[in-house]
This record gives sequence, structure tokens and C-alpha cells, in this order.
Amino acid sequence: MMPQSRFIAAVDPVIARAREMQKMTYDPAKEGEVKAPNYVGWDAEIDGDFKKLSVGAIKGGRPYEKICDSALDLIGFTPMVRMSRFAKFFDVECELLSKVELFNAGGSVKDRIAKRMVEEAEKSGRIKPGDILIEATSGNTGVGLCLVSAIKGYKQIICLPQKMSGEKVNTMKCLGAEILRTPTEAAWDAEDSHIFLSARLAKDLGGHVLDQYKNAGNPLAHYDGTAEEIAEQCEGKLDYMIMSTGTGGTMTGVAKKLKELIPGVQVVGVDPYGSILAEPAHVNDKSNRTGQEKLSAYQVEGIGYDFIPTVLDREVVDHWVKTDDDEAFAMCRAIVRHEGLLIGGSCGSTVAGAYRFIKENKIGKDKRCAVLLADSSRNYMSKFMDD
Repeated sequence: MMPQSRFIAAVDPVIARAREMQKMTYDPAKEGEVKAPNYVGWDAEIDGDFKKLSVGAIKGGRPYEKICDSALDLIGFTPMVRMSRFAKFFDVECELLSKVELFNAGGSVKDRIAKRMVEEAEKSGRIKPGDILIEATSGNTGVGLCLVSAIKGYKQIICLPQKMSGEKVNTMKCLGAEILRTPTEAAWDAEDSHIFLSARLAKDLGGHVLDQYKNAGNPLAHYDGTAEEIAEQCEGKLDYMIMSTGTGGTMTGVAKKLKELIPGVQVVGVDPYGSILAEPAHVNDKSNRTGQEKLSAYQVEGIGYDFIPTVLDREVVDHWVKTDDDEAFAMCRAIVRHEGLLIGGSCGSTVAGAYRFIKENKIGKDKRCAVLLADSSRNYMSKFMDD
């Protein structure tokens, strides 16, 4: 019988304490003052960090022609795929391309930011192998961080809302992480939220929260990497780039770089009903498709929030489109069926938003649109893929 991982064994005092704290109501008299992070949207501080830490275009390609040093070499340089069968079925006239991020080592676009955030923290001397990393996540960043931590030798604790899929949880557990669940309905800054729990644990355990919501390494991974790949693969010809928005790091990094490289490109943001990220604010109040008002909960994972993350620069978005669960999941199944791309639920939101934008704006044959497909259906086999 193989020995149990030191990271997840019940006798490990770090994990035992983390589990204990998860069950405890926050008591400032015992723990001292703990504050939720202050997320303010894109500001001068993160803009300065972003500009200072950019390393320029990441050169190279997938190193399949040689022996890889580790799975970290399999992050980035994902393919662009022409969605001609989908376009034909849905009568889309423009050329529709997809940046397919499920081909990253951990199965999602968030592998990119996990690698970049850890590497930046190592370079600055903030962390070293053996340290405790703690992250609040909807799952994909957690998977990416668990993969990086497993390879580099960090202890990883993940704080995760209950609505997130069991497949994500099991993947992170297999990579050696401890998973602590929090109520889905908790506001982001509530004392029982996954974000607040991560702050409590970091203070008590002496761990490090890299914090994808305000870490410049998040948008930088896409500014230096993802966007450069898209521009090269499209050979500089792209009219519309369409992406769903969660933390906003992908949106910010990709949009900023594409606008530098491809003059005139328009950026479309897709946001689920129940989220407040889209602008102007009133578009978040009522579904144009169903007429339902003041939605506060939704099942699509990994996109949308009830606060504005620091890494989201909404000024880079030219157009916003809102989507709901039903159309997202239906569209996801259609993509799987017609294109054979085993993508996740937020990808359905992205393409549903793209479809509506293309149709409403009569985007024609002479235009090229691209969508970013963030993750894999592997994460949702027991959820919408099985209903």
C-alpha cells in the first residue's frame, strides 16, 4: 500500500489546524483582526506593477520535439481552431476561431496564471519550496496552483465555494492539496466566504495568499503569453476578440496586448446574469432573454463576481454581453457535438455571448472573430454534461 501524502494526512498539524479553523466562527478576540482584501478594480498601483513586471513576448512553442523537464513545460502555446462546423450549423457568416485552453497541462487557461504568480513570488523572495500556499478560487486556478505546487514542492490549501464541481475537488486532492469548502451564497467579503477564510488561514498558519484577484502576474501571463500567441496564430488579422470574465486577468491581459498588436480590434466581454462585472451597471439587473430580474445566483463556474477584482480593467472592453445558465450549457453541448471540443460550461457562456453579438451586429463574411475557450468538460461530467 502506498504511503499517504504528507500534505493531506490528518496528523499533519498544518492541515489539522486549517480544518479546525474552517469549522470555527471568526472570533477577532482570539484570532486578531482579519480583513477581507480591498479590491478596487484596476488602479494606479496594479498598473505600475503590471508595467514593471512585464517580460515581453514569451518566445518558443510547445516542446514536443524534445523531452520536457516537467508538466510546467506543457503550459501555454495552445492551439487555435477554426469552428467552421459550428458556424455552418448556426448560420454564422463570419470566420469564427477558438483559442482552446483545455490543452494546458492542468486543463484550463488558469494554469498560465498559476505558473506566473508562483514564479514571480519566487523571484521576489516572497516564497520558497516547502512554504504554505493558500488560495480562494472557483477551481481552475486551484488546479493550476496544485499542479505547480506538486512539481515545485509547496503545501497547498484551497478555499472553494460549495457549488464548484466534485471533479475539480478530486483533481486537486490527487495533486496533494487540502480542500476547504465554503457556502456558495456567502458574499465575497463575508466572514464565511472563501476569500475571508483564506485570509484567516494565512494569518494563523503563516501561509501565503498569492491572490489571483489582485496579483499582477494574472493579467501578465496573458499579456506576455496568451495574447502574443493569438496575434501570431491569426497572423495579425482579427476583428473581434470575445472572452468571458471572471477575475478579469485574462480579459485585461489579452485585450491590452491585442490592442497594441492589432489596430482596430474590438474586445467583447461576456458576463453571466447574477454577476455585476458588465457595464453599464443597469445591464446586470434584468435578463433580456427571459425577462427575469435581479438574478443573484447562477451555476456556470469560474466567471462573474459580486465585486470588481483589482486585475480587471473594464476600460479595455468595447462591448458587454450578458448570458444565462440555460443558453450557456446548451451552447456548450452544441460545441462538443459539432466541433468535438470537450469544453467546459463557461465556454458555452462565451460562445453564446459571441453568437448573440455576431447576430445582433450583423458581423459578416469579411470579418474574423475569435473566442477564448477556458477549460474542459472533464470538470463537469457529473453536472451539466450529465443532466
